[in-house]
This record gives sequence, structure tokens and C-alpha cells, in this order.
Amino acid sequence: MEEYSDDEQQRSSQALHVQTPLIHSPKLSIKLDCNVYFKIENVQPSGSVKMRGIGNFCYKAVQSRGTDIHLVCGSGINTVLAVAYCARQLNVSAITVMPKDTATSICDAVRLEGTHLILYGEDWPAADEHARKLVKRNSVYVPSADHSDIWEGHASIIRELKEQLQGNPPAAIICPVGGGGLLNGVITGLQNIGWKNVPVIAVETHGSNAFQASVVAGKLVTLPKISTIASGLAASTVSSKSLELSLVHPVVPFAVSDAMAADAVRLFAEDTKMIVEAASGAVLSLCYTQLIRDILPSLGQECDVVVLVTGGSDISLSQLDEYRKKFYRPPVIVKSGGEVFLKMDDKLTHIQGVDMSEPLGISSDNLTKINQGHKQKVKESNRQQRLQQQQEQQKLVADTPMEDSFQVSTQEEEEDMLIVNASPSANTL
Repeated sequence: MEEYSDDEQQRSSQALHVQTPLIHSPKLSIKLDCNVYFKIENVQPSGSVKMRGIGNFCYKAVQSRGTDIHLVCGSGINTVLAVAYCARQLNVSAITVMPKDTATSICDAVRLEGTHLILYGEDWPAADEHARKLVKRNSVYVPSADHSDIWEGHASIIRELKEQLQGNPPAAIICPVGGGGLLNGVITGLQNIGWKNVPVIAVETHGSNAFQASVVAGKLVTLPKISTIASGLAASTVSSKSLELSLVHPVVPFAVSDAMAADAVRLFAEDTKMIVEAASGAVLSLCYTQLIRDILPSLGQECDVVVLVTGGSDISLSQLDEYRKKFYRPPVIVKSGGEVFLKMDDKLTHIQGVDMSEPLGISSDNLTKINQGHKQKVKESNRQQRLQQQQEQQKLVADTPMEDSFQVSTQEEEEDMLIVNASPSANTL
């Protein structure tokens, strides 16, 4: 059993999040020939992993300033839901701002917690800007990711993993990246418990790859436009701490298509009977497409891979059905570093770039052209192999002397005669 310090034990007893199960996936483990585990964060009280970071932030705000404060937030569906839950649990008031077109079910969930909800603007940046204007002297603005108290809360997931894996470090942790709060918590948590060599596969979608772009550029990059169905990953830039930590810990930035994320949501629902949003689908897609094998080719049967299934509330049965109809078994198009690859015949083939206007990451016409070209190359390769085999056989026949061929034939005939003479029927005649 792991021993915690007095501070850690106190923090655990006062936590607003819950310890979540680590579930072994037999199907993916067999498919990938290693041990695949799901860290099931969708069972958090607010529905997502945000509960860990936001819960710690809100608790510390109340601890330092008392209950006579207002929590103010406009930083995304899952952050707002976490703030609403925390406010009720901590007996403080909260003001949350969300875009006008936010789903009724989400609005009802926020109001149910007793939070004052304001619908403002056409998108989350507008809602967040309005929320910041509402911050007064007795108010505390709750960010989505960029604060040390949030990272500290997310680090709790690593302490749990250490206990659940009985102290054995996994071969890799697959983690989604939006604003970087969870990534920062995961890396600092790994560093704190001595798992400094455990690689983190940091997954984004093509239309929200601010972290990947920043790592490639060696500096913080702000995306001019965000285009993704994974609302939990829709951040135009990441925390500067994320880039800093990527220099001291093994991190592999990876981007997948919206279609891959959506299809993984479907596959996960079929396997576990649970639905999660596309942000979780992005990390799950690395396992369902077996890409994790391309990223970590040395994975053995004894290796453990942990997938952080972050949950999220931006999903419904109707959305799941839409994903099934629109994105069933899409092409595998990924970005690693500055290179883009298409997976064909279980091999990654380099292609020119990602079509950001397409959820598949590529247009149907371009995909057809690439497939036709690939088939032609395979056909030509097979023809060349057959031609080479024929030439080798002809050379072998030409190099065999006639007397050797005659001797071989005579020897075979003599052996056949011996077999006939030794048979029971021959002895009775």
C-alpha cells in the first residue's frame, strides 16, 4: 500500500472528485498484444476529469477567501459543469456564462446545481470574455486549464494509477490535450512519484493541435482558427507550462482526425456500453486503429498502456448515432511532428498534408486518387516479384547439368521400386 504524506491525506479527504476505476480491456489487449487499461473519468460527479483540477482550484479559493465569494466561469462545457457542482458542494454562489446555442440538457444541468446561468455570444471565446467582465472584488474567475491549483488537482490521477498498478510504471499514458491543464497535471504527477521515464502520448485533433504546433515550432503557437467536433480540445493555445514540461519529460504530440475520434466513441460505446465525448475518442482512436503500435513498436505482452478516458458531457445518443452514420470506419490520417501519414495495408504512408475543411482529414477525391495509386503500386510490385521468381527458376534449371538431372531421376525411380517391393501387397504376391 502506498504511503501518503499528511498533506496528501488531508487533500484526499477534502477532495471534491472521486477515485475512478482502472478497467482492463480484454478486447484491445488481445488486439494490441499488450495490456490496455481505461482510466474511467466519465464517472466523476460532474461527468469529466475536469472535476479533479477544477475541484482543487475551487476548494483552495474557498479555503483562502471564505464562502462569501462568487465563482465566475465561461471556459467550456465541462469546466462550467464542474464549477456548478463545486459551488453547491462548497456552499458558495457561482455565475456561469455559456454560448446562446448551448444544448438545453447542459443548461438544465447547470441550473439544477443552483448556479446563475447567462447565455451570451455565439461561441465560447465570446462567452468567456463576457464572464471575465463579471468578475468583481468578491469574485474568483475560474480558468479552464492554466493554473497551478488545477494542475495539482489533475496530478491526483497519477497517484491513483500508482496504487492501482501496484507501483509498476506503465509503458505509456495516452492523454488528450486541450488547454494543457490535464497534461500538466499528468506530467508533474509522474515526476513527483518518480515515474520520470513514462512517456505521455499527447493527443489532439487536426483542427485543435495547438500543443503539437507549439512543440514543432519550439514556442507557443496560437491557432488562427479552431475546427473540431471535440469541444473539450478546442483551445487556440496551450499553457506555457505545457511546453516547458515537454522539454523535461518524454512527450509525444500526436494529432488525429475528427472522424477517427468519432468512430472511436462508437467503438468504445459498443465495447463498454458507455458513451463519452469526442475528446475521449481522440485518445481511444490510437488503440482502436492500432496506431499505438506504430508509436511504440517495442510494446510487449507484459507492457501496460493506460488510456485516460476523460468523459465529458458534449455527447448524446443522437450525436452517437450521427457519428455512426457519418464516420463509420474512416481512413486513418494522423500527424506526427510536422509530417502527415495515411495508414494503408497496416502501413503508414506519407502524404502531403491535412485538409482542415474535411472531418476525415482528406477529401474523398484525393483519398480515391491515393488509393488508386497505391493499388497500382502494389499491383506493379506483385508483377515484379512474379517476374523475379520466374527468372530465378529459369536460372536454376539452366544451371543444373543434364547428368545431375538424370542421376536424380534414376535415384528417385530406384527408391520408388524399393517402396513397392517392401509393401505388404507385394510380399503376398
